[in-house]
Amino acid sequence: MPTTYTERFARNTELIHAYAGDNSPRMAEIKHLYAILKRLNAKHVLNVPFEGNLVKTIARTEAITFADFIVPDTLDEWNIIQTDYELTGIPRDHFDAVLSIAGIHHLTDQEQLQFIVATRQVLRRGGRLLMVEVTSESSTSRFLDTFVGRYTPTGHTGNYLKDDFVGVLSQAGYRRITRKTIVHEWIFAHEEHLYIWMTKFFGIRVSKPVLLRHVRDLLGMRRSGNGLKIDWRLDFVSAETEKMPRKISSLRSPGKTSPSRLPADASTRRRVSA
Repeated sequence: MPTTYTERFARNTELIHAYAGDNSPRMAEIKHLYAILKRLNAKHVLNVPFEGNLVKTIARTEAITFADFIVPDTLDEWNIIQTDYELTGIPRDHFDAVLSIAGIHHLTDQEQLQFIVATRQVLRRGGRLLMVEVTSESSTSRFLDTFVGRYTPTGHTGNYLKDDFVGVLSQAGYRRITRKTIVHEWIFAHEEHLYIWMTKFFGIRVSKPVLLRHVRDLLGMRRSGNGLKIDWRLDFVSAETEKMPRKISSLRSPGKTSPSRLPADASTRRRVSA
């Protein structure tokens, strides 16, 4: 069983606060998604779970609605809608796009299906689900489970994307589904910047030498003209709503669909407008 969303975040709401703070090292994660939003001319966008700072840093003309399954009172200024895996309280047939950034690997298979079905229901016809998520047996999943899980009080075991996830999306009523691996570069000014940011973002308690060693060994770290670069592998998923959604039953394994591979990419309660 994965470390549940409640176990990971309700017991340490500072982890949610980290998404409201500086996320500039992760800018590569949002740039690819935002480029697609611009091509879609998306006006109304739902971001769930909450990735406030990362989204607001780059969004300019879109009306962004933030939602999460856990909402600390101390984040009232973000107007986050508190919801569940069926996106209760979120308007149906309303959004041009749903953004989910590494947001579902603390959900079980059935909860992931509930969430995916709900994203289709809140999208208008022709709307787009845009995701980046950790995959099974990747350098990112190994870093999270073997390192972060060891040094964070909540533990960390993820239920990462499996080979059949494209089939799950199809079962949930999506079409024109694409999935590919993108190596996002996290960029830090220096080792101290990396240490301070990662310990806060992941909620870990560890010495700097131990952190740096695991980053080098599990992710890869290299120096460049503008600091340190870390490889953060995530699968990008894009899926479009069908005109006549099909009936959803229960989660099955619809077959194995292997993701394609790309080389390293150099590249709240109410609505808040970006």
